[in-house]
Amino acid sequence: MNRFFRHPLTNAVGLSVFSGFYAVIFLGFSGLIKSQIGCSVHSFWQGWDTLLEGCVHQVIAVVLLILTGLVLALLLIKHKPYDEYHTTILVQCLAIAVILTLAAIAMLFIVVLWEPVGVIGKFAFFALVNWAVVVVADLSYLLICRRQ
Repeated sequence: MNRFFRHPLTNAVGLSVFSGFYAVIFLGFSGLIKSQIGCSVHSFWQGWDTLLEGCVHQVIAVVLLILTGLVLALLLIKHKPYDEYHTTILVQCLAIAVILTLAAIAMLFIVVLWEPVGVIGKFAFFALVNWAVVVVADLSYLLICRRQ
């Protein structure tokens, strides 16, 4: 498994597919991402619904695509294979990210069960947070661990 992650191209392809999927959702289907303003009893979700109505999710998606492009540029500039130490760190970070994503999916499920109105807004919030965490974590990994 570590041999698979030794190559920065693996990281680049994985991040590109991940970002491409979310970009299609938030930019390609942005007209379908509508919220239900006033349905939520919690002020946080009311504020988030207001942001969705203002199409802020498109701006966030463009910013995340720019950050993804920066990560891809850094991966292509320093395209030498990772050493064993950095590969192990990358695999551990990936394992932690999977565990945190599964926990976040469970929390999303609980939030939707708690208040079932505005499911699209809640899913959009989860997806944007997930996308941002993955892109920023990958950028941090490249800037901190690969700066040699």
